[in-house]
Amino acid sequence: MRATIRLGRIGGVRVGMHWSVLVIVLLLVGVLGLGQWPEIYPGYGTAVYLLAGVVAALLFVSSLLAHELAHALVATRLGVEVDGITLWLLGGVASLRGEARTPRADLWIAAVGPATSVLAGGFFTLIAWLVAVAEAPVLVWGV
Repeated sequence: MRATIRLGRIGGVRVGMHWSVLVIVLLLVGVLGLGQWPEIYPGYGTAVYLLAGVVAALLFVSSLLAHELAHALVATRLGVEVDGITLWLLGGVASLRGEARTPRADLWIAAVGPATSVLAGGFFTLIAWLVAVAEAPVLVWGV
């Protein structure tokens, strides 16, 4: 999977995305912003639902990037060269140029991505709880 849109570098790792990411963003905006949320959280205008959908889609893509970036940065730290990260329709890929030197290093490289996703899930659960406790609009909590 090759990146068709270059996003730059993060921590020295080249980051790009395949055009198919735009498909998942549009699907999320459409399904959430125009489909689900108007039914679940009634009373807002169409523009608000669309903005909420865009924010949710961007947070989703950012979480994919964080997952792949964790793999890439740990690989770099452990001496494995990284070609870059490509985000695509079904997730992302951190392209490594070689193999880890030890099984332990390989385990760290493999485990850090899911660990990052679990931490992100916990962080966003905490944020959702704080938003609910603060009695913010329910659509904000939903996002």
